[in-house]
Amino acid sequence: MTIVVTRRHVIATIASSSVVLCPAVLNAQTVPEPDWGEVPYDKPLGETQLVEVAAGPAEVDVSALQAGEVAVIARPTDDEEYAATGMIQYIAVLRRTDDQIAFGAENDREGTVQDPRFFVVNLLCSHRGKAIGITGNPDAPFACTDRRGRHGSIYNSVGFGIAGASEDEFLSIPDYTLTANGDQVTVAIA
Repeated sequence: MTIVVTRRHVIATIASSSVVLCPAVLNAQTVPEPDWGEVPYDKPLGETQLVEVAAGPAEVDVSALQAGEVAVIARPTDDEEYAATGMIQYIAVLRRTDDQIAFGAENDREGTVQDPRFFVVNLLCSHRGKAIGITGNPDAPFACTDRRGRHGSIYNSVGFGIAGASEDEFLSIPDYTLTANGDQVTVAIA
């Protein structure tokens, strides 16, 4: 288990003790920042597979995903919550690694994961609704594409904010059904 110490945790600790810390410690984070350079804030990046579907219900075969890979499903929506992503709902399907499966067994929100091998989540930052990108870091696979000062949210493999403006908040889970039949795995989104 990775323990993340952020500025928010240090400040909360200072309030309850008489410890004096230097500014460098106050700004310390153990979660590595994604090195994306200049990226758009309205769409994810870093996915293994991008599947564009029409508005409304859809079914996507994700059987080809290997452990650690992510498919992103993109579909138009009229839900204003997705205004910052160009009215496109982006849904990630993460094929978890063995370590992520074990972490999920202890940390998944009840009722959100239908098959422990797969994590399905909306790629919409809980801070300001910007797109979430795929970092490639198995301990923190999701991060807001807006890396400016007061943004920079980073989420672990159960969609929990571990750093940035969305720390201690969860990414939302779409209405979906995952079906595994032998080697074929499909995700149906409502």
